[in-house]
Amino acid sequence: MRVYEAIVKGLESVGVGAAFGGAGENAAGLMLALKHSASIRPVITRHEQAASFMACGYAMYSGRLGVCFATAGPGAFNLFSGLAVAMSDSYPLLAISGYSSLDWKGKGALNETSGVSRTPNSHEMFKATTKKSFLLEDITKTCDVIEEAVNIAFEGRPGPVHIHVPENLTHHGVSVDNYRDVDLKVDTVRPDPAGVEATAAYLVDALSKGRKMLALVGFGAVQSDAGPELTRLLERYQIPFVTTLDGKGIISERNPLSVGVFCDSGHSAAWKAFLAADVILAVGNSFAQHATFNFRKDLFEGRKLVHINIDEGEIDKVYKADAAIIGDAKLAVAALLEKMSALLDPAPLQPVERHAYDEERITHLTGQIHPGQMAQAISRRLPDNAIVLADAGAHLAWLGYYLQLSPGQHFRKPGSFGPMAGNVNGALGVKLAHP
Repeated sequence: MRVYEAIVKGLESVGVGAAFGGAGENAAGLMLALKHSASIRPVITRHEQAASFMACGYAMYSGRLGVCFATAGPGAFNLFSGLAVAMSDSYPLLAISGYSSLDWKGKGALNETSGVSRTPNSHEMFKATTKKSFLLEDITKTCDVIEEAVNIAFEGRPGPVHIHVPENLTHHGVSVDNYRDVDLKVDTVRPDPAGVEATAAYLVDALSKGRKMLALVGFGAVQSDAGPELTRLLERYQIPFVTTLDGKGIISERNPLSVGVFCDSGHSAAWKAFLAADVILAVGNSFAQHATFNFRKDLFEGRKLVHINIDEGEIDKVYKADAAIIGDAKLAVAALLEKMSALLDPAPLQPVERHAYDEERITHLTGQIHPGQMAQAISRRLPDNAIVLADAGAHLAWLGYYLQLSPGQHFRKPGSFGPMAGNVNGALGVKLAHP
């Protein structure tokens, strides 16, 4: 079995259904292996950057590995934008790129990126845009490298990984004679029981004393599918909630506890609810620029923060937490609800001032189709499992403000990296993951 055949077979073993890439001499063996795959659909793009964005879309809501590939040198470098998106937005993604022959290192071979003799150093460049980058030097280690890379992509907070495949490993007579399927061991980040207990006690004490509480929900909750658990917790204790743009749809925006979108292009009702709150329960938030009004220093003055996040590095990164749980949002909220239920009875129904999507009136200035009305019309016509993607630009603010989502529907904008046209291409990857 040749090296790219082994790589494709390994990807098949973890359920990959599509791979996106650009053509090139060093990628020819991979394209041939994909052509003969019974379960992975190859998509050849005009530009490798588009392939990396498609791989992000494929991984976005599927829970599966996004895969992109490119030839050596310039083609490989075109993958960086998509890898940066996968890193900032936490998508499990594998990039595979060609690499000049190891025995030509330092000689200035075509597309050489060894960092030797005035050649670019792709090792450092891919290391800077992934969780880990590998150089496959020993053909007998092919399956070990694939397995380690895929597991790193999924472990903890998901993200991108990368493998360089040197041209000398693709030559005739060089084969993988020890192939084995990838053993994928994804260990969910389980919340620490002590942290859950302390946070539950903190929230119960606040609710018992009549403190006003508001939930602020981000994309991390969407990624962990924490919607059902959040719904039970918030409805039991009648806690109103706002979402970031990326958290839209985690719970129906028609829910009586839904106040609106909290960001610099969000709803005034959400801002008023935030200002009135004594305690903010933040679930799956990274407190990015637009979700914090350019990192307002006074955002949490006079109010307490309880922060739930899968990544320890997000806790206290922007705002100091008064209580925190590090763990998968779905598991953390479920554990929190169980602890709180033993300590505090359900709260009676209470009215919540919320954003009225259906009553929103739009003033025409041009007489042409208004983008807000377009978003309203889209809301009324969305199928139950719709996924709406916005790209960088003013239109995403209109969608965030006027688009109203129900459970099972998703909205996604470019993340912190914010590339142009990322989701135009990403939509193709989403469609292949969710045909």
